[in-house]
Amino acid sequence: MRKQCFVVWVLAFAWAQAAVVASAQPQFRGTRIALSIERFMGVDYTDFQGRRGDVTARMFLNASEGVPTNCARFGFDVFIKRLSLGAAGGVTTDGVGLFAPRIGYMLGIVSHLGLWMRAGGFFASAGNNPAPNYFGMYAEVLLQWFPHSSFALHLGPTFDMAFADDPHPHYVSFGIPQFGLSAFF
Repeated sequence: MRKQCFVVWVLAFAWAQAAVVASAQPQFRGTRIALSIERFMGVDYTDFQGRRGDVTARMFLNASEGVPTNCARFGFDVFIKRLSLGAAGGVTTDGVGLFAPRIGYMLGIVSHLGLWMRAGGFFASAGNNPAPNYFGMYAEVLLQWFPHSSFALHLGPTFDMAFADDPHPHYVSFGIPQFGLSAFF
């Protein structure tokens, strides 16, 4: 009898967990569009090739960007269920522009929390300025908090690896905490 009760308890627990996972983030069951403000605030560690590392802090949009990938940007993503395809872009006050296409996946943790993992490439240019042009790749793991099904705040680490046209140095940048927000339609 104890063995049967244990089996029933295990099956009930497994069914309850499956129901929780299935109900986690019902907003990602169809096709959705996300508009985001990314890297709005954060702390970045940048290590240039052949130099020592540098730490910069940004409070409220581009307060101090050490490299083009640290600038705040606007993002547009299309979700097909939990898979996202999108791009981000931005321009700094110094005339540096950035374009960054990407692919991602939203992993539902519970109904109000998710983990948005995404990766892509980028191109940054200073236009007519003598600053270098950069290209490279990046990855982000953002914890999403959904206070409402159509709005999320995200926080998480970022990683950028950039290559410059000669003779400017390449760099690697880690965003320790990056903060942003997204609206889902």
